Amino acid sequence: MRTRFVRTANTLRFLGAIEALQKRGAGEACLVVVDGEPGLGKSHTAQWWALTTGSLLLRAKAKTTPPWLMRELLGELGVQPEHSFERMFRQAIDALAARSEAAQRDGVDFAIVLDEVDHVIRQRQVLETLRDISDMLEIPIVLVGMGRVRHGLTRYPQIASRVAQYVQFENAPVEDVRALVDGLSEVPVADNLVELVHSLAKGRMREVLEAIAAIERFGRRRAGETIDVAAMAGEALMNDRATGRPMLVRAA
Repeated sequence: MRTRFVRTANTLRFLGAIEALQKRGAGEACLVVVDGEPGLGKSHTAQWWALTTGSLLLRAKAKTTPPWLMRELLGELGVQPEHSFERMFRQAIDALAARSEAAQRDGVDFAIVLDEVDHVIRQRQVLETLRDISDMLEIPIVLVGMGRVRHGLTRYPQIASRVAQYVQFENAPVEDVRALVDGLSEVPVADNLVELVHSLAKGRMREVLEAIAAIERFGRRRAGETIDVAAMAGEALMNDRATGRPMLVRAA
């Protein structure tokens, strides 16, 4: 399977939110919330964007605390952390200010991306630490999680008021599945098999990628053929998320 990144409708909504954030009126409204059900490509998109722009990508853990967050942030910035939280926070502010100024000079986006934010949605001190950084430097912070992130933030009006953009990732339409197959598969795939993948995967990116890998394994044994439903009849395409059982291709 090719390793390129394929832009989907969800990607375009994400990029549109980042662009809108740059045009915001209130400078302190620097937060972007990206949420949606598991398997829709949120983390993959955030990772791609962070890598493309040189932004910082962090992943929240179940036991993340403000000092732990500072140490990870400084690690991404290439700064040796000092011992106290106060000194680490100052180190982070100084290093982030330098990175932000450099990005502005180069005309590129720069942000802090925190994935798996569901782990800290009830940890007010962690969220307030992020808000402090955002308020002081007006650096965008992208919070990536599942559907309860938006609701979870309603507990903290001072933080929720800083959210400038909400991006809801949705199940991919068949056009996105076709784009993914064309961009990633190293064997040609017929429309009827793409439509079956979309139907079985219910538009979830994780299952679509699993199906593309299965089609490739099958297609390599039939060099030059366009793989369709009839060709793959009886073959496993992906696993059922609920049962873990393989989902087979059934010819009409």
